[in-house]
Amino acid sequence: MATKNRRVLLLTFLMLLTSMVACHRRESREIRIGALLPLSGGGANYGKSLQQGLELALEDINGSGGINGKQFKIIYEDSQGDAKTGISGFNKLVSVDNVPVVVASISSVVLAVAPIADQQHIVLINSSAMSPKICDEATTYLFSFMVSGSDEAQFMARTFAKQHGNEPIAVLYSNNSSGVDTKSTFISDLNVSGGRLAIAEAYDLGTSDFRTQLTKIKASRARYGYLLAFSSSEFAQILRQSKELGLSIQWYSYSGFETRDTLSLAGSSADGMIYSYPSYLGRDTAMAEFQQRFRSKYNSVPDIYTATSYDALKAIANAIARNNDLSPDDIRASLKTSDYTGLFGRTSFGVHQCVARQLMWKNVKGGEFNTASDQNGGQ
Repeated sequence: MATKNRRVLLLTFLMLLTSMVACHRRESREIRIGALLPLSGGGANYGKSLQQGLELALEDINGSGGINGKQFKIIYEDSQGDAKTGISGFNKLVSVDNVPVVVASISSVVLAVAPIADQQHIVLINSSAMSPKICDEATTYLFSFMVSGSDEAQFMARTFAKQHGNEPIAVLYSNNSSGVDTKSTFISDLNVSGGRLAIAEAYDLGTSDFRTQLTKIKASRARYGYLLAFSSSEFAQILRQSKELGLSIQWYSYSGFETRDTLSLAGSSADGMIYSYPSYLGRDTAMAEFQQRFRSKYNSVPDIYTATSYDALKAIANAIARNNDLSPDDIRASLKTSDYTGLFGRTSFGVHQCVARQLMWKNVKGGEFNTASDQNGGQ
């Protein structure tokens, strides 16, 4: 009986050892990257766009042999667009999945996770969040592949003041970190540039009735407005309700406006919108090819979050390939001297590890996103 038990124990041990060796071999052929995205909740449409961009880049990387013979694998965690949930997801990716890099989204989540990433020496990649505070924090392990909301706000303020002089402009913004911070930057730069603010109105996330704010804007008699909405549904509802209230206003916005859901939900109400966007002039062919590939795969139109997440993963792969090392410190060092050229041109970082991009104007005509022929704002 004792001999039989020893044989069973020995067999069990050998099976466990074989399983561990096989697992180690499998993992040694993988480079695991974490992705902390809003896959449910109010920001789920952005999470979907980000995930599709990452998956398209993953196809490119693995389809060309991976990195030094290793295949990339993305492990997803749902932040639900919530800071506390995001922290839990980040800790799981680091402690359980042992990833050296996490791609994250949503301003409140990125800002909550950034100090933890610094403490644990994990590279944190912002691929879509726009709060101006993110670039201020991007000095250690945080890198931002999304143009800062402050850059877009300054571009808007200075262009508007130059073009319209003393004409007052209204601001309608989401009452979250991205909306509040970007609004504050815009108003500050508008004042410095000699422009005038007509009125600033906030709304809470999840709001569906904006008539109170829009009625106040209408009463201000402002002929121009700067719209800093959060979700596609909020953009669409605001534009539709503006039409219903007879609000005669030229709306401007930022690059987050350009999503496929915004157009489908807003319909003809979106026509005439003018918004800032990272310039890809000179990279038109690369962008066109990317957009065509996306349409073929997903039967849809890519948005800015798809493009920035695609570029982010390709840049991470490039950084790892340069040093052939998976330690977060080596990846960080390689990213700081990035030589990756993507959809928006060369990716480079300064002291604040936030990409610097030129901006251009785009608009909506006939239910389509277009590059504005007049790069002073399309007016």
